[in-house]
Amino acid sequence: MASGEKKGEKKVAILTGASRGIGLAVARRMAEEGYRLILNSREPERALASVSAGAEIVPVAGDLGAPETVARLIEAAERFGRLDALLINHGGPPIKPLVDVTDEEWERFFRLMVLGPVRLLRGALPLIRRAGGGNVVAVGSYTVKEPQPGIVLSNALRAALVNALKTAALEHGPENVRINIVSPGFILTDRVREWNESYARQAGMTPEDIERRTVERIPLRRYGRPEEIAEVIVFLLTKNTYMSGQQLLVDGARTVAL
Repeated sequence: MASGEKKGEKKVAILTGASRGIGLAVARRMAEEGYRLILNSREPERALASVSAGAEIVPVAGDLGAPETVARLIEAAERFGRLDALLINHGGPPIKPLVDVTDEEWERFFRLMVLGPVRLLRGALPLIRRAGGGNVVAVGSYTVKEPQPGIVLSNALRAALVNALKTAALEHGPENVRINIVSPGFILTDRVREWNESYARQAGMTPEDIERRTVERIPLRRYGRPEEIAEVIVFLLTKNTYMSGQQLLVDGARTVAL
């Protein structure tokens, strides 16, 4: 038993981006694991309607890039007196090439994708230490390893967060804080559908054409499902005791970079 854990005390998790796709799939599985859940998204009621009715849930609405949202998440965890697991997840930025991205967009999505997550981790660390240690997982993307054209904001900002979290894993390992990144490939979410529609418009093709072309480049010959990514994340949040500072690609072997 961890030093900060009392016998019979339920564990607590903060999950951001929890109303759709991978985040919602993780919320459902964490409820099955018996965690008290602090769920954040712009529409947390979507998660409330989809997660087990017996789960103990605190919804926190708001944008992860806003300091007040992070403050409310930490306040909710402080009411429980501990934090055992933290999922850092958020929506994606616009699909645009470098020359079309404005200064305002760089600043806005830096706040959402880098500063907000780092601010949340900074606030969460004392509570994780109080619990005797715990697990942090961020949702990344295979494009950190293999950047793709037309999504410079995602490529650059996700890479920045990965490096920040790997640094945090080095600094906070002695406190029994394990920090990892799960980087999906093409998963059947609203984000991938948006990606396909955007590329289809640019190429004069249909989204179905783009999907077929994409699947041909995935050795497993299909898109992944949010639930498949959730299984990896939930293992890292609930069962992992020694893996830290790693980026795990869950992409059907799509990424060719080492």
